[in-house]
Amino acid sequence: MANTDDRGSGAEDSRELSTQVVSADARGPAPRTAEPPSAREAPGAWVAPSPLGQRVGRFIPLKLLGQGGMGAVFAAYDPDLDRKVALKLLSVEARSADEEGGRARLLREAQAMARVSHPNVIPIYEVGTWDEQVFFTMELVPGGTLADWRRETPRSWREVLEKYLQAGRGLAAAHAAGLVHRDFKPANVLVGRDGRVYVTDFGLARPVDDLPLEEQPTLARVRASEEISRPLHEPLTEAGVVLGTPPFMSPEQFRGEALDARSDQFSFCAALYRALYNQRPFDPDELSRAAKALRALPGRRTAPLEPGAPSPIHEPPGDARVPAWVRRAVMRGLSLAPDARFASMEALLEALSQEQQRARARRAGGVAVAAAALVGAVGGGLWFQSNVCAGAEGLLADSWGPEARQRLSAAFTATGKPLAGDMAGRVGQVLDAYASRWARQHTEACEATRLHEVQPEALFTQRVVCLERRHKDLRALVGALAQVDTAGVEKALDAAYALPSPEDCADVEALASQQPRPADPTLRAELESLEGALSEVKALVDTSRYPQALTAANAVEARVLAAGYAPLTAELRFHQGWLQAVLGEKEKGAGLLEQAVYDATAGRAERLEVSVLNKLLYVEGERERFEHATRWARLGRATLLRLGGDAVLQGDLLVNEANLALMQGKVDEARALLEEAHTMLADALPSGHPKRARVTFSLGRVLLEVGAFAEAARVMEEALRQTEAAVGPRHLDVARRHQGVSMAHREQREFVRALAHARTSVALHRELLGNNHLKLAEALDEEGMSLLALGRNEEALKVYEEALAVKRAQLEPDDADLQYSYDGVGQALLGLGRTREALVPLRQAVAFTGAQEDSLGESGFALARALWKEGQGAEARTEAAKARERFMASGRTPQAEAVRAWLEALPLETKAAKPVRPQQRRRR
Repeated sequence: MANTDDRGSGAEDSRELSTQVVSADARGPAPRTAEPPSAREAPGAWVAPSPLGQRVGRFIPLKLLGQGGMGAVFAAYDPDLDRKVALKLLSVEARSADEEGGRARLLREAQAMARVSHPNVIPIYEVGTWDEQVFFTMELVPGGTLADWRRETPRSWREVLEKYLQAGRGLAAAHAAGLVHRDFKPANVLVGRDGRVYVTDFGLARPVDDLPLEEQPTLARVRASEEISRPLHEPLTEAGVVLGTPPFMSPEQFRGEALDARSDQFSFCAALYRALYNQRPFDPDELSRAAKALRALPGRRTAPLEPGAPSPIHEPPGDARVPAWVRRAVMRGLSLAPDARFASMEALLEALSQEQQRARARRAGGVAVAAAALVGAVGGGLWFQSNVCAGAEGLLADSWGPEARQRLSAAFTATGKPLAGDMAGRVGQVLDAYASRWARQHTEACEATRLHEVQPEALFTQRVVCLERRHKDLRALVGALAQVDTAGVEKALDAAYALPSPEDCADVEALASQQPRPADPTLRAELESLEGALSEVKALVDTSRYPQALTAANAVEARVLAAGYAPLTAELRFHQGWLQAVLGEKEKGAGLLEQAVYDATAGRAERLEVSVLNKLLYVEGERERFEHATRWARLGRATLLRLGGDAVLQGDLLVNEANLALMQGKVDEARALLEEAHTMLADALPSGHPKRARVTFSLGRVLLEVGAFAEAARVMEEALRQTEAAVGPRHLDVARRHQGVSMAHREQREFVRALAHARTSVALHRELLGNNHLKLAEALDEEGMSLLALGRNEEALKVYEEALAVKRAQLEPDDADLQYSYDGVGQALLGLGRTREALVPLRQAVAFTGAQEDSLGESGFALARALWKEGQGAEARTEAAKARERFMASGRTPQAEAVRAWLEALPLETKAAKPVRPQQRRRR
């Protein structure tokens, strides 16, 4: 099982994560090789009480990274050494099926890995038990599996071979330590972000000294069994049981025989064959049948197949651009008979290192002469080869460069926004990085075809077409930002980050599966023109110029439909539907978005389809069509699975599902979804991405709703730090985060800290929006609440009076948002003992029947106390009873009990009660 904090195995190798073929009788039928579900949905999925939120030994599990048949791996924190580690824990199904055997297996894995000290093997840190389960910790490798690495971008045979040579050295080190891995495959090899390769997952490893001495012809002898703790030497299974992953298993493994290092050699070559030739070297069922047909002879030497019988090992494709010496070494390692393979992994690696050996010999034998010959004879050709793909950066000169940066900066400055200069710099940095990534993808696509000749011309063309569309998106956004308005400055960073990733153009499977572009040159030219127009629509959407964007989209509708290219039609409907919904036409917008889903499906544009579904489920939720929205969410998840996963798209889907849950009052469900999204996007997005801060902030708001105030405060503080890092200290998002932090501290009765954040929020709102904006009034309400709680009623009165004045100038008299400020004025007057004056604003506060029940309860209770002081006992009792009912209806039991106690304490005769300090408000 992979230990990684990046995305796990994709479609090809997820089927092979935890396959264990079991045959009770080695002489019986061939083992079944049906592909199990993915690791996330496998029957052995983690169903125990989650260790998340608990301590496993001294370690704090942070998130589930993956799981297989016997265990689950978590990212965890080691507080003693202040580092993140990978923690593996025995799964519950393994315990229930064979608790002691499963525990022994995990101990065996830890002991096996701990015996190997090598740069290409994952190091083990610690072994222990928790909740009657075995765990061990090991190095957490940032990166992905070897299968992930190979899928990221087309790789030359040299790149593939170099990575497998590293993995082979790790296997050789295990063999030298007396171990056989028995389950080598790409999913059990990690590639760190620094390119270093690690062999891991020794769950099936077996010490070679369990075998008779004559069965150890190629391995270093290990010490006697009493020098090694027993679990590593306990038999893994009963005789004849087959364990492993069928597409990589050796013939002797299919037969259930005892294995040595030559079995690992076979598995290594099977994996290398697949990586080099993009196909499997054998069909597992065919190899299983052939393995049973081989005759076992004394000494474990195996006879060849019957004369004339076809070999189950397929010859590599004849047109593959892989040297013959590599093919010969791989095919020898795939020999059916173990003694026909190389004598050791070291011998195989030496055979696979011929090019490196020759290069060293050439350098030692005549570098100067060779260099002169090259310059004289083929220098021009080599120069051409090395430069044929150079200069990709210049292809973007018409879109982004020093002049475009200067225009953008001038446009931002012209808005007069206080944050304009800082935001222009931040947007420029994001666009610089985007242009660099684009150029790198263009160069790699070119080199794969023109230099390394490992990619067909047709695929190169597809990648270039994809990258040219990204070029259009960049050009359109830069043009939109050069005409940015005041609101657009605030959205500019999000718009820059919203540019579609150039790395998507390296997803050759997605490109190949999408609807082909028309062959007719005229139609192709029309498509390119329409793509540019839709890029401009997207830029207007991302900079919040919605009416202009809708006008631009409608202007090209007839041309897009006439072109008949489904992915482009889906893109148009996507923009039209979302813009209609944003501008108030939700029903029309939902219909267009639904049509966009069908068009994206027809055009096999899966990433676009998920983006459409994200918007559709949100719009349908806004329309309170919750059942429909839920179905769209499920389709989004299914499409992501078909796509092979995308952490950013999945994070967006989780956030929208959380919004849907909140619309239905399912706060706990929303919390779980946001926690998952928070973890996922933290890994998938760069640290300065504004989306990370927004998801964190949303999680904090939900934590406030469920009453987890301490956790909410911590998460809100994190959101504030993330926002300041993303957009700088003078941004409206920062003002909103300070307001949220104030709420969280106020709920914990930390009123001084709450007041400090509330006042920072007010100052930022005032600077960025002026003195007459509704958002300023809301920030003033938050400041007033902390002042009331601190008994600073004079200050609170001035703050609430300003908030009320701003709202009355902007809102209709019956708008429920006025309720908070009327209540604040009344509460402050009551606290100052000016009870008669307090009656007027408090009566107005309780008149807003559309306000939240708990807010009306607070206003009603304050009104009751004021009435009592003014000698109006009967009305005071009536208002208090109403307030108690409102508190009960909103689940505010402690407040309802306080009202009941106040009522019971009143004397029977009507007389003034003692002044009561105003209650703390709970507005969120």
